Amino acid sequence: MIIWTALLLGLVLTEQAQSQLHRSISVSFTIDGKPADCTPFGIELRLNGEIIRPKESAQHFDVPDEFKKPSTQWRDDERVDISLSCSDHTFVFPNQHPAFVRAGDWDLGIARPPYSIEQFRRTRELEHGAWLSYLIFEGEPGVVTFVSQPDVPIDVADSMRKEQPSSSGERARDIAYALAVFGIEYQTNRDRLLNLLGSCLSKPKESAEDGECGGELLDFVTNLYWRGDDALLAPLLQVADTRRDVIGEIGTFYADLLDRRSAVALESIGKLSPEKQQLLCRLAYEDDLSTDSPKRDRVMAFLRSAGGDVAARCSKALDDE
Repeated sequence: MIIWTALLLGLVLTEQAQSQLHRSISVSFTIDGKPADCTPFGIELRLNGEIIRPKESAQHFDVPDEFKKPSTQWRDDERVDISLSCSDHTFVFPNQHPAFVRAGDWDLGIARPPYSIEQFRRTRELEHGAWLSYLIFEGEPGVVTFVSQPDVPIDVADSMRKEQPSSSGERARDIAYALAVFGIEYQTNRDRLLNLLGSCLSKPKESAEDGECGGELLDFVTNLYWRGDDALLAPLLQVADTRRDVIGEIGTFYADLLDRRSAVALESIGKLSPEKQQLLCRLAYEDDLSTDSPKRDRVMAFLRSAGGDVAARCSKALDDE
């Protein structure tokens, strides 16, 4: 009888613990993909001007009663500001949908270069700041919110500067990119990446695979362009090539350029040979516009309205596909 009573009590406690867990949110914390300390942990929510401090336990917190209504009952204009603290880090993610505050798991993270671009290469927040903070709502697949952070991580930057003289290959490439993002000897590190891109394209196609010549290199250079280095546009247009082992999906960059900076793109493309113009526009279609109809429609509409030989040549390259 005592044994059965103990077992029954254990079952009740287990069910209570599971019920409590289902009403809470568990937060994991990583830095560049590696688990990191989150002690002390803190959470603050601001909903409709009201500050809410949920009950915390280690890296869990209870879902406040204010957030327990069905997601369909939230008004379109309602938003919550989420403030999370891990160790000596504090992160604020403003204007989130209140329905995200529900039982489940949250992944909180710091992403510094080069990790940030390797993991989140299509995120426009990468075009600003020194690193990213991000929050992934696991209960809502695909929902990730990013915040660009302006402060250079001095300890990381100093460590890379010391390592750079003895680095080589892929690591040297990664350090050059990170330091360029941090604004440390920008011109020197940017030129290292650009020279490496030219060197990789000059290698024979049958060359053995080389980590430093992979697609990340192109991502690094294009990211520096979107960050405001306009001088990189001309060399990026010149490298239009079919060398997928080096330039990866460079057509995605060309498609973004035609979509986001249409006039600049058309003027710059006009300085290339007709054959290069057709190749560039064909790559834009193959790598991106073929699967993104709204973007393709915007680009085509601009080209038709712009007129001229360059626009006609590019339009034909897209229509022929």
